[in-house]
Amino acid sequence: MLRDSRAWLLRFAELRYHGFSGTPVVEIDPAQWGLDSTAVRQAAASRRYRETPPVRPGFLRFEFAPAFFPPHFDRGPGTGGARRRLAKLLARQDQFWASLRRLRLGRDDVAATAAAAGMTVVAEVADPTDRLLLLRRTGLPDEELRPRTTGYRVGVVQGVAAVVCVLGVGVGTWFAAQSGRTWPLLLIPVALAAVVGVQLLIRAIAGRSPRMPWLDAPFDGSPQVLVPPPPSLSTELLGEVAARYGYFFGGHHDSGRGNTQLLFAKCRPGLVFGHPAPAVFTPPAEPPGREQWLRNHLDGRGELWVSVRHAKLTPARIAEIAGSEGFAAVAEFADRTDVILLLRRTTPSPPVAGRRFRMSCAGFAAPVLWAVLCFGGGALTGAITGEERVFAIGFGLAVLGVPPLLWVLRAFPRSARVGWLAGEFDGSDGVTFFSGQFDVSPELTRQIAAFHGYFLRSETSTRAQGRLVTYAKLR
Repeated sequence: MLRDSRAWLLRFAELRYHGFSGTPVVEIDPAQWGLDSTAVRQAAASRRYRETPPVRPGFLRFEFAPAFFPPHFDRGPGTGGARRRLAKLLARQDQFWASLRRLRLGRDDVAATAAAAGMTVVAEVADPTDRLLLLRRTGLPDEELRPRTTGYRVGVVQGVAAVVCVLGVGVGTWFAAQSGRTWPLLLIPVALAAVVGVQLLIRAIAGRSPRMPWLDAPFDGSPQVLVPPPPSLSTELLGEVAARYGYFFGGHHDSGRGNTQLLFAKCRPGLVFGHPAPAVFTPPAEPPGREQWLRNHLDGRGELWVSVRHAKLTPARIAEIAGSEGFAAVAEFADRTDVILLLRRTTPSPPVAGRRFRMSCAGFAAPVLWAVLCFGGGALTGAITGEERVFAIGFGLAVLGVPPLLWVLRAFPRSARVGWLAGEFDGSDGVTFFSGQFDVSPELTRQIAAFHGYFLRSETSTRAQGRLVTYAKLR
């Protein structure tokens, strides 16, 4: 990730967690933070602040108004068995992160059980998915705040399970080829189902476990730390825990083999990043015929999303051509990777009935269709011809072809992908999609989402599909 993009993320995270920390009234100068007013409003809305008329010119004023937003997680009273279970977990513990959703207890239950065990609630973080309480032994020195062990080995267990299942598939295929029998091939779909089942089972067990000593252990004072996406825990909660120790989210880090981790940077309190360098994208040299390309795409349309990097025309030239065709540039989005223009016809066009199709659905459907065609075609051809190798070839094509097809949308021109990305924000209360399918930078995605009235609610990372992001509509 570019240094300026990382600095922007760090500024935004510091404003989000430290600026909007529950104070009744907050006044923000966007220029002082090096952020635009839309980003400040997004940070405020995500922390349940609503905007009020400003008192000072150039400032934005917000009031903490949780009643105007969906309430945070608050489970009701639990059972006696759940309270006894928590008491056993707190035995011989100096510090404990308690998840109300996983413990199935209310906040008062946890506080009372902790007090009986000689512990107090020293911190609390919450979002609509869960509420976490930090319990510490009374009289524990400040330097003993963090747990001493991580205890987080879910990824290792998943990797071992996957290797064992793959070896089983290989042994079954080899035995079938040596013996000339077909029944060992039936073990292949069984092994694949076992791989998926084991992964889901491990995730479910990790998600239900109330033991969370790994939660803040990585934030040990190092300048930068890499944290694997936690199972069954939102990035909002993890970001709030990190902010308690002066760490803020600085983007995703690809450590190889599709293993994406979350990067957190240690920052001093206050404004330490300065103003970001202006986003400058230099359009490539204009080849012949690009003007006609733009005119052809404007013909018969009500609006068009244009990528300057793809169009190979300057924004001024694109606006000039669009004006001659009865269009106007109504929005512009830019960062160091590209400049995006939204062109709309100046004369009103008839509204389109119904909700538009989201192209991310096609990205999900393409791998499934490919697997069905290859696997089913190989099985049918093998049954008709009696050739076992045909079935094995079809199965291999189904497995090997799925990962590339996850990114089938990337094969289309960039301007088309930007338009499809904008189409994801269809007016629903929330939208979820894999951002990597469109190959658009996170900053441009954020700007396009803000233009449609959406802000980033949560995100998770997977090894195969990349970032799964959820955007919620501002109310």
